[in-house]
Amino acid sequence: MLPKRNIHELISILRKDCKRVLKMHAPGFPRPYYCSFLLKDTNWFNTWASSGSTYRRRSDHTRNVYCDIRVGSYRFDQVTDGGLLDNDDERFSYNYIRVPIDDKDHDGLRLGLWRLSEAKFREALSDFSDRKASGLSTVDSNKRFPSFTKAKAVRSIRYKRPQRVDEDRWVRFCKSASKWLSEFKQVSGNYVEFDSSRATQIFVNTEGSVVVQHSQIFSLFANMRKLTKEGIQIEQDVVYHASTLSDLPDMRTFKRACLRKYNRLCELIKARTVHSFSGPVLLYPQPAGLLFHEAIGHRLEGSRLLSSGEGQTFKGHVGRRVIGADVTVRDDPTLKKFEGWSCVGYFDYDDEGIPAQNTLLVENGVLKEFLSTRAGLKPRGHQSNGHARTRKHQRPISRMGVTIVEPGEEAYSLPELKEKLIELIRESKSPFGMIVYETTGGETDTTSYDFQAFAGEISYATLVYPSGREEVIKGVDFVGTPLAALGNIVAVGSDLELDNSYCGAESGFLPVSTISPAMLIKNLELQAKDEELVTPYILPKPRLSRRNRRK
Repeated sequence: MLPKRNIHELISILRKDCKRVLKMHAPGFPRPYYCSFLLKDTNWFNTWASSGSTYRRRSDHTRNVYCDIRVGSYRFDQVTDGGLLDNDDERFSYNYIRVPIDDKDHDGLRLGLWRLSEAKFREALSDFSDRKASGLSTVDSNKRFPSFTKAKAVRSIRYKRPQRVDEDRWVRFCKSASKWLSEFKQVSGNYVEFDSSRATQIFVNTEGSVVVQHSQIFSLFANMRKLTKEGIQIEQDVVYHASTLSDLPDMRTFKRACLRKYNRLCELIKARTVHSFSGPVLLYPQPAGLLFHEAIGHRLEGSRLLSSGEGQTFKGHVGRRVIGADVTVRDDPTLKKFEGWSCVGYFDYDDEGIPAQNTLLVENGVLKEFLSTRAGLKPRGHQSNGHARTRKHQRPISRMGVTIVEPGEEAYSLPELKEKLIELIRESKSPFGMIVYETTGGETDTTSYDFQAFAGEISYATLVYPSGREEVIKGVDFVGTPLAALGNIVAVGSDLELDNSYCGAESGFLPVSTISPAMLIKNLELQAKDEELVTPYILPKPRLSRRNRRK
């Protein structure tokens, strides 16, 4: 993270270059009306080990600049489709997003900003001409909306000392933990990885805004896998993401978490394979949060309402019920902690310099609002709620930060939800239902070209019989369409849990936090995992050395 003196030197340079951009002009083309620079200075460290041996130890210091030059006017400029397609790394300007980290001589930075500005201006003019030309043959459904809305200048400059990362300690930690994992009988492969990212972000624009904020994310992973005799690769992961090192576990706690996952790995090796299922499902808090993130979260990103290539599932649904139960959904990027644990999706200002806002999206099942940027979503009076985010060179689009799913007045404990699940199984005369305890990730397709569906990758689940007996199963992931899945929620848990993770979309992979209770769904469909059978190992795993084993 940058010290105070360097921050102010960089602010001065960025502001001067912003003003210079407004002087650019090409005969016969519109002038720039707005410019902003978003500089991200990042110190990164990563190490990972497998079976007690270090495979990587790498650290880096990088500095990237995202430049937004808009030509024409606030009413009509070159940006189309909500900016979702402005992420091409084949564009010429991509060559200039990386700038020098040298703070003793800023000539290299000035040259880099000059080259980047030139490239972005030329691309903006080309895009503006394309948009004007396309209007001769196609209808621009967004023409009545302002391309960009004016915002008051804000000034927020904060300073922060980074947490010190003892790189040698984490190299030893990963080696020791991976050595310990390799000694388990059923583990045929493993790795342990530590990653840290500490960044300072400086935003300036021609409207007079200056915003300096900082972020730290520390991650710790463990992976255990077993190749069965049938050629199926079964895996279990332990994942921690945190904004402070104190939220990461010590070795003893980490081993306890790994041991719990190892026991599940052993259960899954012997578990029955299920190829498909449709019926009542109880999702524990983390899988329920994933369902909300994939089924509704991405579809409430307002930038998608401006794209002709999007399915726009909830367009025109404001004021209408979109969730079967009385569930409230908010996105509050200003929430730093939940029950004492840090939220990695936290930020004070978005990447367009707008204060992040606690945005009510769904209230008691009724749609209220969308996540928005400064791109207009209505003809007049649009105001961004501060959710524009980008990873690197992509145009900021509306993205989730800290998504909170809250139960209504009727909420139930996990034992009560299981009883209700059994009641549903009996009422529907189904042979069994299912409990999904853990998932490892999900995906969704929001484009109009494809089906409006989502999926979640199940890592641990059980079948539940009418008697209440549970049986561990493997081989399926949950799938569904948003309106059907959300409409089938019949009961909600009372206890909320935090899940920190990363989410990928058009503006890059970004840290997000989801806080959710468990959910009981009347009917959810599961399909077979897309698995490729692998030939089992020919030789047995070698006996590994026990030297330097941690007691």
